[in-house]
Amino acid sequence: MITLSTMIVLAALLAVPLAWLVPGPRGIDAVAVLAAMVLAWVSPLGAAWIAGFSILLPPAMRWAERHGGRGWLAAVAVGLALAVFASAQLSHGIAWVGGAFFTLRLIHVIAEWWMEKIPAPGIAAHLRYQLFLPALFVGPVHRLPAFERQCARRRWDWPQFLSGAERVLLGAVSAELIGNVLIQHGRANIDAALQQVSPFLLDWVLSAFDWIALYFTFAGMSAIALGIAAMMGIVLEENFNKPWRARDLLDFWSRWHISLTNWCRDYVYRPIMALTRNTAIGLVAAMLAIGLWHEISAYYVLWSVWQSLGVVLSRTVLPRLTVPVSPHLRAVLAPVAILGWLALARPVITLLFKAVQ
Repeated sequence: MITLSTMIVLAALLAVPLAWLVPGPRGIDAVAVLAAMVLAWVSPLGAAWIAGFSILLPPAMRWAERHGGRGWLAAVAVGLALAVFASAQLSHGIAWVGGAFFTLRLIHVIAEWWMEKIPAPGIAAHLRYQLFLPALFVGPVHRLPAFERQCARRRWDWPQFLSGAERVLLGAVSAELIGNVLIQHGRANIDAALQQVSPFLLDWVLSAFDWIALYFTFAGMSAIALGIAAMMGIVLEENFNKPWRARDLLDFWSRWHISLTNWCRDYVYRPIMALTRNTAIGLVAAMLAIGLWHEISAYYVLWSVWQSLGVVLSRTVLPRLTVPVSPHLRAVLAPVAILGWLALARPVITLLFKAVQ
């Protein structure tokens, strides 16, 4: 049985020749039309929401510019986007493909327009941006100005096409062979071998395996998306930058799901910092946005607090430790400690839930 992610990837690969067969800049418009058709097939509600909002927002922006309602429109549009996103998150059993990344891109467009950093996009440009098929399912959260420049400069480049195809193949190996087969097989063996240890320790170890599997799967899927985009002549923002080489948790989050982290920095952390002048509040708010974007639940609220605590400790307590460690040993211990803290969130939160029941 073909999974939804595989279906989207196959559709994106089929869109590559379409992007070049349709002449000029309309090639990416043709990709958007195909994306709308695929969405309408696999997720009718998602297709209606994404296409409808993408079409209605640009003329609404122009109306607001003429009538002095820029702030009101921005507030209503962001509120509506978040309300629909929350409803989709809480409505189990409803497939809303692409909605999570669409919401982030939408808020990006609204915020940049409200701050008068970009003009209101045209309907065609907005649809082209929001319905770029390779980035529909797994991102990245690419930015509109950079995307429009890429579309305008798009030219056939054989080395870029081959490099993109190579990324697709390597991404498939990372996601499917390493993430979904090898690591999951190792996880199952560890689960069977450690049945006699405490549930807390077992959950911690399995959680570590899940983080490693998530990296290979998500980074692999991101590589596939970036590779297919490159085959179409479009260079998107990178999503991972060797996160397991990070020095501490803050460095880790700057390397992990970079487009989401940068989005939270620009549209959550910095505005909260400007209002409160408090770094800790801005950090917790940004982590809360990351957590609730994945799932609206009490678990992810606590997960956000835990990860914020880890960043604070790694920047306040660790620098004061005077234990002599060679740079080579530090390079080995740092990712182990980071993985240990990330994985520890699940058993700790599970224990807290059991304590209050």
